[in-house]
Amino acid sequence: MTFPDVLKLLQDDLQAVERAIQGNFTSDVSLIPIIGRYLSQGGGKRIRPVLVLISSKLCGYQGGNRHILYSCIVEFIHTATLLHDDVVDGADKRRGNPSANSKWGNEASVLVGDFLFSKSFALMTNDGDQRTLDAMSDTTLKLAEGEVLELVKTCDVETAENEYLDVAFRKTAALISTCCRLGALLAKASPEREKALLAFGTQVGLAFQLVDDALDYMASEERLGKPVGKDLQEGHVTLPLIHTYGQAAAKEREEIRTIVASDVISEPQLKRILELIDAYGGIDYTMNRARSLVAQAKREIEIFEDSRYLQALRTVADYIVERDQ
Repeated sequence: MTFPDVLKLLQDDLQAVERAIQGNFTSDVSLIPIIGRYLSQGGGKRIRPVLVLISSKLCGYQGGNRHILYSCIVEFIHTATLLHDDVVDGADKRRGNPSANSKWGNEASVLVGDFLFSKSFALMTNDGDQRTLDAMSDTTLKLAEGEVLELVKTCDVETAENEYLDVAFRKTAALISTCCRLGALLAKASPEREKALLAFGTQVGLAFQLVDDALDYMASEERLGKPVGKDLQEGHVTLPLIHTYGQAAAKEREEIRTIVASDVISEPQLKRILELIDAYGGIDYTMNRARSLVAQAKREIEIFEDSRYLQALRTVADYIVERDQ
């Protein structure tokens, strides 16, 4: 099974998710649906809704549309974090297109992000399931903590790998793991299945962030949708550089510290960082860590009987480390 096969398997549900996203992005404040339509047309693989849908079906959920509702909710929360991230980072591109803040300003982006958070919790409150509400409340708290922790770690080349993985868990893996857990909650699956899906999502979510880290240094701008080395320009010290700094000689460490502390990192400085990352195997190390996490994720779900949805979940895990954008 390939990732396009997964999308085909979920085709009808994904179309229903798109309708739910458009239907819930309505407001009599005209700017909100305008930005909503723009964001919906901006691409993205809908990984988080895909994980909600697969895990729901894997656990035997049927007879309702709550998997569609929660797929919409997790995409709203993810989109809200992207809107806020782009403002914090001063980003002018998102997936190769002008970012919302570059088109409508920082104020509009922050406020529409707030709308999406509020709308998500309104939808969950109306659904009336305390367990899913608790899970999503805890997740959004972790997301906020991750963003603040990342801000605290800006330009900190002394960040240890375990400290960085903590940021990655809160910022990225927490929501992805909850997407997997939601399927078990919606289907009222056993605690063992819920725990397995949560663990799967955690490993896959960490792998997702590590692949993003590697792609930032190795993918072309056309594929990545943003300039190569953008994380570094924004002061984000990610795993390829953390590994490189840990392996580098004292003189090279000083060189890295000077470059990272620069107000604006020049092309020659970026080239030098890329040379050091290549010399010390920062990309290979990061990708190998991601592959190891995905292998562990697959082991977590061995308790499930074989089915096309179990195959689909494994395929999504593989796709995460094989993607080039």
